[in-house]
Amino acid sequence: MDHWEIYVERTVSKYATIENSKIKEIGEKTSRGEAFRVIVDGRVAMVSGSKIDDGMKELAVKLARNSQEELKEFPEKENLPRVDIFDRKVEKIGSEEIHDLCEAITSIGNISSAQIEFEVTERRITNSSGVDYSEKESAVGIVVEAVFNGGSAYEYHSSRRLDFRPEDFAERALELARMDSQRARLESGKFTVTLSPIAVDQLLSHALYPAFYYENVKKGRSLLADRVGKNVFGELTVKDDPLIPYGMGSCSFDDEGVPAKSKTLVMNGVLEGFISDLKNSPENPTGNGFRDDYSAYPTTSPSNIILEYGEKGETDGIYVHSLIGAHTANFVSGDFSLELGNAYYGGRAVKGAMIYGNIYDLLSKISHFGREQRQVGVTLTPEIVFEGVEIKL
Repeated sequence: MDHWEIYVERTVSKYATIENSKIKEIGEKTSRGEAFRVIVDGRVAMVSGSKIDDGMKELAVKLARNSQEELKEFPEKENLPRVDIFDRKVEKIGSEEIHDLCEAITSIGNISSAQIEFEVTERRITNSSGVDYSEKESAVGIVVEAVFNGGSAYEYHSSRRLDFRPEDFAERALELARMDSQRARLESGKFTVTLSPIAVDQLLSHALYPAFYYENVKKGRSLLADRVGKNVFGELTVKDDPLIPYGMGSCSFDDEGVPAKSKTLVMNGVLEGFISDLKNSPENPTGNGFRDDYSAYPTTSPSNIILEYGEKGETDGIYVHSLIGAHTANFVSGDFSLELGNAYYGGRAVKGAMIYGNIYDLLSKISHFGREQRQVGVTLTPEIVFEGVEIKL
């Protein structure tokens, strides 16, 4: 073999589930796995399992000799940035404290289901080029669904730290469910529309972010190809920043051993660059090679996407809490046609409405941002208000 890499991931998860406003289960589980990649004559292959032995390494070499995947070498050792992503309180939380948090959720009432999870993950990557990096991170997540007189709604939140009250999200879900129980139809037309941070992340994760992946640019699957230096996004600024303290996508190195670094993708509407994993940009990887889990091959993915806009103000028009079917959006063309999940207009829920358009056209209709930034998925954004958005029944 010419070059090798070993990736190890271990996660301890403490969790609880709630059904019909009653605590159903509190538990703990541990998962661990390893992945071994090898390069032979410029060809790369990977094997994975709970423990990599010599037989699996030999198999990886055989697979590499017949592989169609090309890679010259793995990254060399460099100095890593420092970023805070671990909260010891998450690691130390016990079953009694988890029980108390669950009781705070169930006390809200009308909670059809909820799950809260506390994870601590340790990553380590070593390779034949001298890399030997390790990192420990924490994460807390809650998903809660409430029902009220035929209406339903959900809320969720994730954080690196134990710095929020789970019952606040249960109360918000119940408030939305109450409004959802009084749904009314709108006439089709163009409206002022406010997308919540949840809806923004759902839409952009599928309709826009993949257009920034250098692999898609190379393969002609991105409308952003050949647009560097041109204004494509009005006054919007887009950054990919893995160095935000306690950001959900923050890290000091990616899952290929490339040091993390902050990137500006769009500055005041002007396209400045793209993100990439090692395979698709071996000469200039941006530290965006991530694995879905230890057994998955690294692919391009954002870390923390930060959206910024100069004008700030209050929400207005139709408020869209969530979208249904966002995965059907076409990032190649930017077109989308999505059902509004929980949406509200004039204090009442909107029934059976769809939002249509093209993501590039939609982003040109930004009126202003809200005032409070929130991270949902990979996206850090306030609410975004758009003018003249087409809504149909």
